[in-house]
Amino acid sequence: MAPFSGQTQGGSAPDEPQRRIPELEEALRRAEDSSRNKSAFIANLSHEIRTPLNSIIGVANLFQGTRLDLEQKKFVEMLSTSARDLHRLVEELLDLSLIETGRLTLQSEPFPVRSNCSRTIRPLAVSIQERRLSLELQVDPAVPEYLRGDSARMSQILRNMVTNAIAFTPKGTIRVRVFLEEETESSANLHVTAGHPDGGTGAEKRRDTDYSNMERKDFSASFQGAGMGLLIARGIAEAMGGKLWTEFSGSGDRIIHFRASLGKIPSGEALPGKEEKSGKEIPAAAAPLPAEISILVVDDNRFNRSLARTILRKMGGPGWRVSLAESGSEALQLMEEQHFDLVFMDVQMPEMDGLECTRLVRKKETGRDRRSVIIAMTAYAMEGDRRMCLDAGMDDYIAKPVEAEELRTVISRNLA
Repeated sequence: MAPFSGQTQGGSAPDEPQRRIPELEEALRRAEDSSRNKSAFIANLSHEIRTPLNSIIGVANLFQGTRLDLEQKKFVEMLSTSARDLHRLVEELLDLSLIETGRLTLQSEPFPVRSNCSRTIRPLAVSIQERRLSLELQVDPAVPEYLRGDSARMSQILRNMVTNAIAFTPKGTIRVRVFLEEETESSANLHVTAGHPDGGTGAEKRRDTDYSNMERKDFSASFQGAGMGLLIARGIAEAMGGKLWTEFSGSGDRIIHFRASLGKIPSGEALPGKEEKSGKEIPAAAAPLPAEISILVVDDNRFNRSLARTILRKMGGPGWRVSLAESGSEALQLMEEQHFDLVFMDVQMPEMDGLECTRLVRKKETGRDRRSVIIAMTAYAMEGDRRMCLDAGMDDYIAKPVEAEELRTVISRNLA
């Protein structure tokens, strides 16, 4: 048989892989466009939902600070809880989008491991009490007091682990364990578990799963959000270079496992929340708020403008003068007429958005003695939105829906 010559009857045939390269490149381009369009759609949907949510949650908080009878308190609590549940679903949609597109970014900052775990699970006490369960937190003494990583994402993973454990524990105790598997000079490998102490043990054969094949129908109606939350937690764990999986038995007992490698803190590095010399903890809200201040709230939504003014006036008292603007152009005019110490700037507005308005303000301030602190107060909450605002000249960023304590913190941070 003659050796293969790369030719067929009727002449030479084109190289098949080379011929398909343009088709593959076009398919890849379409897939990337589809992914970007989906992410943009989810971001815009989030923005549209957050805007009315900001008013709903804000007004519910204001009602809770007034004199209400028992029935009214119950109604307001139902309103507030439902709005927060909707807000959580919006956050999860955003996280899923970031994970699917590989755009999830992680922070790397020192944080206190034990207190971070305690603060995370404390708000779940209501759910635990309603199901007549008990909760134990055990942090191994070998775990360093401070580690470096993304404390918010760590809390998110732990919160979803415990929520899932609540859903699958009919009675008894849910135990959260944090222990050190191994460590080097620069890193510490933590292993976190949550579930019934006897989960995954006994006569039944144990099964291990990384959660990817678990079906939503497994989850009880009272914890419908646990499925998506744990799926997101797994994606975050993998972005950390770690792993999240579930170990369970045929009897229904199960334990959720999370493993991650975190950075160790070099000796001598200043730690957050502690005074470097004395080592005494400093409360986050210790810095006093200014007694007198002029504030401008810029937002094209009249309900959000009114809500922000009410919250700020209650927070600061008569010494806080609050003005309102419904557009970037109106804000520019007011800032030409008088100086504002603090400006809360919405980002998406018709005609002139908050980014363009901020750039023009910073340009006009060139050479002036006084400068306004501008804080983005926006419904945009995707990764990169904060950087976009800071690059435009803003000093800080707060995402809607805005809580009064968040406002207090951001004001104290920028004006104290």
